[in-house]
Amino acid sequence: WANQTLDHNPWSEVLGKVKPAPKQKVKPFTVEEIQAILAEFKVNRYYRHYADFVRFLFGTGCRFGEAAALKWKHIADDYSTIWIGESVSRGVCKTTKTGKDRTITLTSKIAEMLKERKPEKAKPNDLVFPAPKGGYINDHTFRRRAWTKVLNKADVLYRKPYATRHTAISHALANGANPLAVAEQTGHDPQI
Repeated sequence: WANQTLDHNPWSEVLGKVKPAPKQKVKPFTVEEIQAILAEFKVNRYYRHYADFVRFLFGTGCRFGEAAALKWKHIADDYSTIWIGESVSRGVCKTTKTGKDRTITLTSKIAEMLKERKPEKAKPNDLVFPAPKGGYINDHTFRRRAWTKVLNKADVLYRKPYATRHTAISHALANGANPLAVAEQTGHDPQI
């Protein structure tokens, strides 16, 4: 068995016929929807803890796990940039989705928000956006509890939290940002 080979590929007939089902493209949030979501997170008695985290997602286009793994040592002293090289999924810290690190230039609003939220005695390895009881924010729990309820209360059509990334990218491109710079900032292959 081990040394025998087939003279043809039995899958070749099937490969050309199997097509994946089409997927609907993610609909980015409008400026009004973003404002409604952020306003609701800010005042929500149960979920206001996440207001800055959500603002950061919309403002940077980071993947959820990259933002949840962000530590104070990853932020430049002048708050102009952040280093993205780690990600977290279900409590397990790992490398980024692409396995590559990158540096993101921050807007003045996001830089100011980070500056204001940094505790006086923050240690370099402390999380920038810890869960309410400490540790990493769990994407599943966040989506099921906070995200779904806040969108509902803000009267915004549900999209997954990952849509914050699509929204940041779409708005940047619509505002005339260089597509190559956006790809570099968000960790996409420039060809894509």
